[in-house]
Amino acid sequence: MGEASLRRITPRLPQRRSHLVTSIQLRLQSSPIRGYYPLMRSVYFIAVFWMALASFGFAGISSVRADDSAGPVKPKAAVFPLGGNAAASLKDHVQFAFRAKLDRQGTYEPIDGPTMADLVGDKLITLATTPDALKAFVDEQKPVVYIWGELDEQGSKWTLKVNVLDYREKNAKPHQIVKVVNEETEMRFAIEGVLETIKGIDAFEHPLETSVWDDAESKKLWEKNPNLVPNPRFVEPNMWTVLYMAEKYPAPFASKLPAVDKVCILKVPYEAGKEPHNVLAMNLSKDCAENNGMACLSEFIKIEPGTRYRLQFKYKSEGPSLHVFVKGYTLAKSAVGNGLEKRECYKRQVPPSGATGGKWVTIIDDMNPQNPTYPVQYFRVDLYAYLTPGVVEFDDIQLKAVGGLMHTQKDDSIKPAKKD
Repeated sequence: MGEASLRRITPRLPQRRSHLVTSIQLRLQSSPIRGYYPLMRSVYFIAVFWMALASFGFAGISSVRADDSAGPVKPKAAVFPLGGNAAASLKDHVQFAFRAKLDRQGTYEPIDGPTMADLVGDKLITLATTPDALKAFVDEQKPVVYIWGELDEQGSKWTLKVNVLDYREKNAKPHQIVKVVNEETEMRFAIEGVLETIKGIDAFEHPLETSVWDDAESKKLWEKNPNLVPNPRFVEPNMWTVLYMAEKYPAPFASKLPAVDKVCILKVPYEAGKEPHNVLAMNLSKDCAENNGMACLSEFIKIEPGTRYRLQFKYKSEGPSLHVFVKGYTLAKSAVGNGLEKRECYKRQVPPSGATGGKWVTIIDDMNPQNPTYPVQYFRVDLYAYLTPGVVEFDDIQLKAVGGLMHTQKDDSIKPAKKD
């Protein structure tokens, strides 16, 4: 193998291996071998080739993945457990939201919740905790941004007080931020307001579809139109699919609550004069709730174009929080054959909700299913629970058409193809 061939190969190798190849090349150019022993010179080039190839194959794979796929290493952010007198479940939700929104922006890598819990242990952290004390917990992770503080409840309001410290700033000092929250559903705006003070975090944007347009026409259509959800009251088996880790199975009938990390259709005792009435029950362990969570999906639902839909369901939770989704699919050419397959092209995230204190709560949310490139042709309802262990039950899942779209999605970066 000649020198030119080696040069064509060398630039493709991980950057940190190039100094080894360069060093040997320089030795060859300055060595008597170059002039007097051409055979040995060829042997050297072959040795360099195999050395570089071995380095690439055994040690360079991870660097190629990190350097070429993941891009540059992101600075880390540490969100510490909150102090204050608010409910533990709400504080957990706020901490989770901080991490999720940081991760979604893509500028920072938040240290995950279980790792933070292990690092901090049972130590109490408040707004008065010093940066030096916090650094002792997380120094091995090398975060550059710290977020810590308290969430307090006063009657029907909450006050979020946090310190934000960016160690990249000259003479870095904590910046204290206070947000008063009148409704729990407004908590996300307070969290986003805190994060937007950090260097590199863009302003958060919200789509228009964030509420229910409960006008007279939609009320009339809700009463009139059929429920599109197959088996909405869990009368039939095998029509809701459970997803947990590697497990995938149809939710079975049962006469008692499911085992830990299992899902079932719980048979409610028959009541005279009433139709059979079952509920879908999930039982989340702490490990399940704080990691993957648990989901149960409906069958596919055919929908019409240019139509607004409304989802309504009831749930009762002794701990787990919900992040119910309505996923939209389009028919597209299969990646493995000549036929068509359903591909996800739309997702509506119903605003999150938490424990209900033993009461049944009704959730209502509207959606305008659109994609700038593909038609949204099918829905699936995705009942997802996470964050806190315990049992959560679902009942009376309804999805109905309630009128035309309230807004039209537009993407100026996508231009329609020119007609011939």
